[in-house]
Amino acid sequence: MKRSLKRIIGLYSIASGSILVLTVSYFALLAYPQPLFAYSAQYENRFTVYSRDPITDDVKQVVAHAEERLRKSPIYTADFDRRVYLAGGHGMYKFLSHKAYHSFAHSVPFLDNMIINRTDAAADKVFLDRPVRNSRSLSGVIAHEVAHLFIRQRYGTVKVMMMPTWKTEGYPEYVAGDSTMTLDEGLQLWRDNPADDTGYRYIKYTLMVKHLLENERLSVDDLFTSDMNETEVAARTFAAFK
Repeated sequence: MKRSLKRIIGLYSIASGSILVLTVSYFALLAYPQPLFAYSAQYENRFTVYSRDPITDDVKQVVAHAEERLRKSPIYTADFDRRVYLAGGHGMYKFLSHKAYHSFAHSVPFLDNMIINRTDAAADKVFLDRPVRNSRSLSGVIAHEVAHLFIRQRYGTVKVMMMPTWKTEGYPEYVAGDSTMTLDEGLQLWRDNPADDTGYRYIKYTLMVKHLLENERLSVDDLFTSDMNETEVAARTFAAFK
């Protein structure tokens, strides 16, 4: 009996230790995924792109287009490194994206690594593993993710994590300038079904931010520091674009 108990305790210790090692190793990879990427290239304005496939000149053009979009933002800054990881496929993206595997890309708070789903740099495209509305521009996605970094650096990561999603996602989408559908398509979906924004939520957030910045003339700082009621902003936006 004592031998059996010791054996069970020993097996439990080994299993617990193995799980701990695997967990620590996984989160270490999330923080420093470079060993999984054989290729890298540096570009102006502190962009470093890591890829599992050879990097072509097409990537340089994509980064340049992303930078063009970012420079239009009043909170633009080049004061930090932008680390972009091209996962190369849906499987690797799901492995590195943790809970965000249904997205085109994501950036990890505090680490600020930008992980991008399967891409075609020559076509300036990134793809999502789903049957419909499954692609958008790679340059727009990179601009979206870097805009998240701008927001965190300017207002503080913890504070941003407590902000409403319509602000923290709507502004990066506004900076990106495109999505899986046009603003007109999203607005039509909103008109057709105003009670349920499941299929057009990010477009709705983009339109709300667009309305506040362009029609109501708020500054970006006002957008992120003012206490605003989401329902009221949505109603004003709907009326303005109706």
